[in-house]
Amino acid sequence: MSKVLSISVAAYNAADCLDKCIASLTDNSVLDKLEIIIVNDGSKDETASLGRKYQAEFPDSVVFIDKENGGHGSTINASLQVATGKYYKIVDSDDWVEKAGIENLVAALEQSEADLVLNSFYTVDEQSGKKTYKSVFDTEKAPTAAKTLADIKDSYNPVMHGSTFKTELLRKCHLKIDEHCFYVDNELMLYPLPYVETVKVLNFPVYDYLLGSVNQSVSMKSMIKNRAQHVQVVEKVSKYYTNQVTDPAVREIYLRLLRKILNKQYQIFFTMDNKQAKPELLAFEEYLAKEAPEIYRQIPEFIGRKGKVISFNRKTGYKFYDATLTLLKPLMK
Repeated sequence: MSKVLSISVAAYNAADCLDKCIASLTDNSVLDKLEIIIVNDGSKDETASLGRKYQAEFPDSVVFIDKENGGHGSTINASLQVATGKYYKIVDSDDWVEKAGIENLVAALEQSEADLVLNSFYTVDEQSGKKTYKSVFDTEKAPTAAKTLADIKDSYNPVMHGSTFKTELLRKCHLKIDEHCFYVDNELMLYPLPYVETVKVLNFPVYDYLLGSVNQSVSMKSMIKNRAQHVQVVEKVSKYYTNQVTDPAVREIYLRLLRKILNKQYQIFFTMDNKQAKPELLAFEEYLAKEAPEIYRQIPEFIGRKGKVISFNRKTGYKFYDATLTLLKPLMK
């Protein structure tokens, strides 16, 4: 039977959580229509042994890839090379899916030819276990009648947990994600957008996204530690926007996510030690001014109160960076 949905599971030292993830993907009535691609990313624990066990237990549905460590992006690249499903979705190894959600999603995908299929999802607090319903739209009611990006441009927020792409579209755009790098889910969501012609909006949650670990790459402590990788992603998606994005609807959606990651980037700079941050900030601004001038000009508007610091320092050549940041930092909270 041809597969409806390929699911890429990035697994790095995931022995303590992979059972829950894979159980959620196999304990359902649509397993025969799923291709679950477990990519062991050079783990040092028992992840590889678990991956081989799942492949042996579900030979018609589980594909196991064992590779050297290359980061989350490398697992996407590896799984996309072998994916045979009509659609393609990412599920992180510490997350899981709703049984009814995955069954309903597969049923919808069987009937769909849309390039991009959108769902709501849950966030799950790691400490309390509390689940919170999340939409990929700013509006209270999902625009389920939407058929194109133009129909959702005013409210759609690109997020991996609520997105499923047609596999052939990802190959059409020659998707290649940065390796040895965090934060590449932004690349996954942004690079295909100019190629998306049709969308389908479903009104039920599929994905459970675990939040709350201080070790997550999205914690500020981790983001400061890995800031060079965040800069790399922001610079690349900004340049891609400048060179590749022309459609007005795509531009609006793209900028909505870009604003968020630019805000996070300047928050990183402003949270760091001033002397350490200043040369990195100047190099970042110089890159954007050269490679993505439209984005560079709009940054003070994009980043809210932090934009006051940037506007003043641009005018004064960053001569008073320490002083202005000290004075204005209380206003940026």
